[in-house]
Order: sequence, then structure tokens, then C-alpha cells
Amino acid sequence: MSSMMDTSQFCCPNEGCPDYGKRGKGNIICNRRYGKQCTQLLKCKTCGESFSENRGTPFFNLRTPKEKVVDALQTLAERGSLRGTARVTGHKKDTVAFWQKRAGEHAEALREYLLHDLHLDRLEVDELYTFVKKRRRTSGVTSRTSRPSERPSSGGP
Repeated sequence: MSSMMDTSQFCCPNEGCPDYGKRGKGNIICNRRYGKQCTQLLKCKTCGESFSENRGTPFFNLRTPKEKVVDALQTLAERGSLRGTARVTGHKKDTVAFWQKRAGEHAEALREYLLHDLHLDRLEVDELYTFVKKRRRTSGVTSRTSRPSERPSSGGP
């Protein structure tokens, strides 16, 4: 890893800091590296709070390299089996299950953050559903719950 890191995507996690949650303010600096993975310890120049580059991510406090966790989660997504993923990646089934749970919790938090307070009326929701349904048809993907009459035709009689 290079010694210089782009810190503009990080923000101070200290709720008492005037720069709390503000990205790109120039207040976050690389303080030092720690651990076997050489994780960056960042520091807010405004309040002095130090925090890991992995804070608030599924990788926080893991001893396994990010790349191996991501590889295991991708394998799990493709195979759909904890045991199979554990066998292929060489990790314990419980470890893969823990990574899956943590990634799922973060995905749920991200979904809540992104989709929170949308205030859509019924017409907007219907339009969104129709758009997604139409995309599935044109991409050749059908849902398991779609009725035969809803599936794309093959062009025959």
C-alpha cells in the first residue's frame, strides 16, 4: 500500500466535533498504520479524534484481509452455500456466516439510509414498480413469483 491515502472520503466520527460527518473538509489526516493488515489510523485535526479507516464498515476489527473476506462473500453469493464457500475458501463455516451477517447488517443500514424519508405517493410507487418490471422483461430475467402470463414471450404463437 502507498503511504499517502486519499482522506477526502472520510469524515470525523466524533459527534461533538464541528466537522462531524463532513467529508472533504481537509481535517482528516493519516496518523499511522497498525496491525498485520497495515490499517490506516486516521485523525481529525479539528478535535483530535483518532479512528480506523475501517470504522463503520463490515471490515472493522477483522483479522482477515479485506480481499479474502470479499472473495468469500462473492463466492457465497454465487454458490449460495455456507459449507461450500467455507470449503472453497478454506475458512470455517462459522467465520463465513459471521462475515455474511456483518455484511448484511451493513447493507440493511445502507438501504435504510438511502431509502429513508422518500415520501412517495401511490402513483410514484406504481411507476417505479412498472419500470423495474419492464427492465426485468427486457433483460430476460423473470422473478420466481411471476405468473406465466407475465413472463416474456418467446415470439412464437
